[in-house]
Amino acid sequence: MTSVEEKGMEKRLSVLFAIVVFCILLIVGRLWYLQLAKGEHYARLADGNRMRQLRLLPPRGEISDRHGEVLVRSKPAFTVSAVPGGLVQEDDSSLQLLGDLLGMSMEELEEALEKGRGFPYESVRIKRDVDPQTVIAIEENRVNLPGIFIEEEPVREYLQGDLASHLVGYLGIISAPELQRYGTTYRGSDLVGKSGLEQTYEELLRGEIGQMTVEVNAMNRPIRTVNVLEPVPGHNITLTLDAHLQRVAENAFYEHILTLKDNPGTQTGGVLALNPQTGEILVFASIPGFDPQNLIDQSQRNSYYTALSQDAKRPFFNRVTQALFGPGSTFKPITALAILEEGIMGAKERFNATGTSQYGVKDWVINSGLAPFGMIDMYGALGMSSNHYFADNGAKVGIDRLSKWMTALGFGAPTGLELYPGEVSGVVPSREWKKQAFSDRAISEQNWYPSDTEQISIGQGFHQMTLLQLAQAYAAIANKGVIYRPQIVKTIEAPDGSVVFQAEPEVSHTVDASQATWDALHEVMTAPITHQRGTARTVMAGFPYTMAGKTGTWEVPGRISNGLYVGYAPADNPEILVAVVVEQGGGGSSAAAPIARKIFDAYYGLDAPQD
Repeated sequence: MTSVEEKGMEKRLSVLFAIVVFCILLIVGRLWYLQLAKGEHYARLADGNRMRQLRLLPPRGEISDRHGEVLVRSKPAFTVSAVPGGLVQEDDSSLQLLGDLLGMSMEELEEALEKGRGFPYESVRIKRDVDPQTVIAIEENRVNLPGIFIEEEPVREYLQGDLASHLVGYLGIISAPELQRYGTTYRGSDLVGKSGLEQTYEELLRGEIGQMTVEVNAMNRPIRTVNVLEPVPGHNITLTLDAHLQRVAENAFYEHILTLKDNPGTQTGGVLALNPQTGEILVFASIPGFDPQNLIDQSQRNSYYTALSQDAKRPFFNRVTQALFGPGSTFKPITALAILEEGIMGAKERFNATGTSQYGVKDWVINSGLAPFGMIDMYGALGMSSNHYFADNGAKVGIDRLSKWMTALGFGAPTGLELYPGEVSGVVPSREWKKQAFSDRAISEQNWYPSDTEQISIGQGFHQMTLLQLAQAYAAIANKGVIYRPQIVKTIEAPDGSVVFQAEPEVSHTVDASQATWDALHEVMTAPITHQRGTARTVMAGFPYTMAGKTGTWEVPGRISNGLYVGYAPADNPEILVAVVVEQGGGGSSAAAPIARKIFDAYYGLDAPQD
């Protein structure tokens, strides 16, 4: 071999050696990249193929009444879950089998699995509270159901059906906006509070999520449990609510409306009872209610929700804090407060109630069908509910000062109750309000007239207030000016038993009026019950404590009037205040007062069977 050939051979060997070295370096570099630079990433992928992270949902906290009676709790149950990444994507036969076993359509299954988008190796709840027979059927078909798991987790149990349903609230599948609001510990198939206390205290009631790591084989069947992080139960809530009084109130409403002469049994409305000296709510009833259990039971949730949504009675609508009513004659004590404080007329001064409005209004001002009351003082005027007395003297107060007293008593603003959905504010009628409300009409319709003030003074006209606001105004009278913020939660207890919240009476604000005015009001507030022609005398007859209260009828053009009653007892040291509104119930003395009487009787134990 010549030197030229030797040099050529050496050159080729050098090139070959360089190629070999390059390939070795490339392989080593790739190994470094895969094992060191991206080692954790691929380890996670490997674990994703053989490990399944199952979220362990904690039991939601209990909700109990003031005496410890449990209204809502969680119970253990079976849930069928799927890990989307473990399903056989190219074959939907397993999903069809699962659908047959669960009684679900392919569309329902796909909708449920869509909730797990973005978390392919985490379980998605397909169906909760599955019966044992279905669990057995799934286990028997385990070989044909890769990626399907049976989990034991708590489900919500509403022990009292529709009792206080607007207060308690209900659960539903989390929405996209709720997912953003609540954060990363929630997933698309989770249940969250949608209304009432369930929503208001969602994050406290829910607790802390746990996790179980399960190793699976190539067929996505569980082999062993690798690790368990136990969930932390939710906080328990004790309410100020009295479950017995709540039942009495709801039953009394449903039973009494069956006795009404016009369209019996069709009426809706609200009942509220509270302790005016603390603000604690004892009864919170919006009629009709709904059964929260049916809204989480997957077999009937959709149909039940649709039926409620289409019901003309609007069962989801909270008539205690969201409905706006006119007060009718229950507003007259507020007018009386203004008359006394503005110096228009003293409580003992006599007024000639002829029944004729000085401004010629006839529909709502005169007591239609009754003889004129003649010379009466404030006690007689409130007892017999003289429209002429309050219309005439309220007009002398004037809308500007009357509006001022309404605002002072809390009308036109939320009371501060913490409950979802929140309270509506209502309206304080005034010159400015009317001008704005009728801005699209002629100037003559925007002006405020004395006849408008007359109607406002007797509780008709432009009033818009919630039942809770009206009750709070009466609480101010009962407490001689002091208004406590309404409360429904008494205590909140952590899972370890420690009390993290203890409610205390909290003064919301104080109405500045003279002691003489409050004393006079306390005396005349008993007149509807004690006066010989008192509007609530018959209904409240025989009650062993002195009671203060007022009936009211809210005139609604074109339909039957709403009936109202607000009262408290004992009159000199009130423990309980009751407010009732019956929509399209007729007069307050016939529609609302009998319901209130049953609540008073139950509170004082007068409804107990006699030996």
